[in-house]
Amino acid sequence: MHDTRRGPGSRRGPRERRGPRDLPIEQVRDRMSSYIYGNITVLAVAIAVDPDQIHRGTAVLTVLATAILTYLAHVLAHLVAHGFGPDGDDEQNRSTIVSIVRNANPIATSGLIPAVLYAAAWIGWLPAEWAQIAATVILVVRIGLVGPFMQRFSGQRPSFLGLWGGIVLAAVAFVIGFVKVVLTH
Repeated sequence: MHDTRRGPGSRRGPRERRGPRDLPIEQVRDRMSSYIYGNITVLAVAIAVDPDQIHRGTAVLTVLATAILTYLAHVLAHLVAHGFGPDGDDEQNRSTIVSIVRNANPIATSGLIPAVLYAAAWIGWLPAEWAQIAATVILVVRIGLVGPFMQRFSGQRPSFLGLWGGIVLAAVAFVIGFVKVVLTH
């Protein structure tokens, strides 16, 4: 019989994923920060692309490049910042590096759905305008679900307040993305 309890010293199979409740709170916070940051950054790109870029396929590259380069910049910044203070042993340093890279993964993956939508429009499966609207809406909804997600993984029942907080967060994220486009393009 398989033991499904997750206590200290319990082992996971090679394919079992760790959920937010299985991680130290600092890692959960880092991943949530990366998730929000990555989605806001890609949201700005989703707002900025035009149908011509989608038809030419450059929107796919723009979204993926934004997600990947933002991920790399984030990882680099964290690695440099972790150079301050006393060094641990090699195992601690290795563990820190792995944690930094993993915790930044939501930044890299934030561009996948918009890239797939833009690729579908590029090859003619979707109208470009639909792909852009869908990408924008999906990113806003992903950000908006942060409130209930945080409540759920904090051991609370998702509530209207958590949903409302997510809606406000999504609205603020959209404004940030829109202002970024207006000021930088």
